[in-house]
Amino acid sequence: MDPNEIDSIVKKLRKKPLFDRGALPVKLDYGPESIHQIIPHRPPLRLVDRLTGYDPDQGFMSGELFLDPKDPVFAGHFPEVPLFPGNLSVEAIGQLGLCMYYFVAKNRTDIGSDATPVPARATRIASAYFLEPVSPNQTVTLLSKKLEFDGYFASMVGQVLVGDKVAVVAVGEVIILED
Repeated sequence: MDPNEIDSIVKKLRKKPLFDRGALPVKLDYGPESIHQIIPHRPPLRLVDRLTGYDPDQGFMSGELFLDPKDPVFAGHFPEVPLFPGNLSVEAIGQLGLCMYYFVAKNRTDIGSDATPVPARATRIASAYFLEPVSPNQTVTLLSKKLEFDGYFASMVGQVLVGDKVAVVAVGEVIILED
């Protein structure tokens, strides 16, 4: 993607949610066991707890992550004012993007019994803004939108919402390692 286009996308998405998650046409309710079928991440680094909605026409997906105050990350980042690290917020956005990739690539609106984790590797974070603190003991909303997919590289934009406020917005790219 063109750097100017990426900059334009993230600037627009710093103040408002990417889409209305309540308006997604496909309602989902997939938890950790189902998510394990489609992405390779496992605790403590699986950062998507629930898939909540999908729009196959627009390439939108929504999900959630509960930020457990007992997570050791909060003891060190930062002890006096615990915050979820920005890099982990970007990782959560990327994991939701991989979940979305499963639905897009398989042309499905469900997780099939034959599902296998998407083999992918991050290649770059094109842009990221950290706009609001992300604190423990809350469930944050994750949003993602497919930008491009050429059969090899996939790019997406995503957000972490705290309530209805955009806390993090990022654009990233992965390489898909499927045959």
